[in-house]
Amino acid sequence: MAKNKIIIDGFRMHQSILNEFRFIRDESFSRPPASSYVVYLTMLKQLDVENNSRGILREYNLSYWSKKLNISYSTLYSGKCWLEKNHFIKDTIDAAGMPVTVMKDVEKYNKPEEGHELNYLLIPHALLETNILAEFVRTSNPEAIELLFSLLNQFRTGLSKMEGDSFESVKMSRTMNTLKEQLNKNAKGVRQILSILESLFHVQFEGLTFRGKQMWVRKIWISLKAECVVEKTDEFQVDQLMAMLSHELTYFLDGLRIKYKPRDQRDVMIAFNQEVIKALKYLKDEKYASFNRDHFIKHYFLECIDNIAEQYQQKRKETSTYKWHSIGAVFRIFFRNNLKIALEKIPYGIVHDAKVEAFSQKEKILFPI
Repeated sequence: MAKNKIIIDGFRMHQSILNEFRFIRDESFSRPPASSYVVYLTMLKQLDVENNSRGILREYNLSYWSKKLNISYSTLYSGKCWLEKNHFIKDTIDAAGMPVTVMKDVEKYNKPEEGHELNYLLIPHALLETNILAEFVRTSNPEAIELLFSLLNQFRTGLSKMEGDSFESVKMSRTMNTLKEQLNKNAKGVRQILSILESLFHVQFEGLTFRGKQMWVRKIWISLKAECVVEKTDEFQVDQLMAMLSHELTYFLDGLRIKYKPRDQRDVMIAFNQEVIKALKYLKDEKYASFNRDHFIKHYFLECIDNIAEQYQQKRKETSTYKWHSIGAVFRIFFRNNLKIALEKIPYGIVHDAKVEAFSQKEKILFPI
């Protein structure tokens, strides 16, 4: 069983995309405004909600984020226009005739080439519940948002190397001179920005002295607050597998040109988790070289969606107006009804051991065989 880890409770922003923002900042006269960063972050959040690894947004609403973040619609709209002008996003119509927003290169970075690892920082969900972004937009301060990205990138790395369970021990430091240069502010301006960031971070001053009426700070220590982190639990190590299958599902639905909403995709994955993963999570493959649990689960999922596609296409030939009233219900029936036959191919000893393990955990799992 996997050891639990403390991670930032948030959504991904790929480092390569952040590097594109930085390149434009450093090499052109079109510096990213604070509003462009904010709009992009809200799109990444919506992408996480929709669970679409292809970077295709179906239900993004700029008005909603204007109200939630208390930033004027016109300001956010100008940020969205900047993203469009610089080819970070594109509004278009998908194969099913539905309006969508495509986020450039997100799909590519979610599926790195062989030999390359995913490289991303995690943006805390809690950030969008604070006034941090609104304040940085109000004061036209993209440098402060860039500082935020830098800190979050460091914290993700720091937490991954953390020993023990105390995430508070993971701290990042900056000198006052470094922050003054990075933020293009005087000491008072730096302290004001740090005060705003205290919604997410603990900020401590080292070497604090007073000279007359002036405050002098030598170094600043920054650590994450509890609302930014979560204990990652994947006791049966299926999270990565489920993410991959969800990605396959997106391709499947798009390929059939079916009109669907993000909740339909969630319904399908919930059905698979309840009907299949729950029954198979205690399967152990260490003793049996001929059996691999994750390979079996993946093969079963793909076999089911192939059968569903075949049935759907046949129905469409018979009746051109045929459509599914509940996508999740259709998939649930297939997942449930075909599992018994699939499990008959597993060595009996593995199934027996799984039943014993489930019983020892006082969990009732109804194996279809």
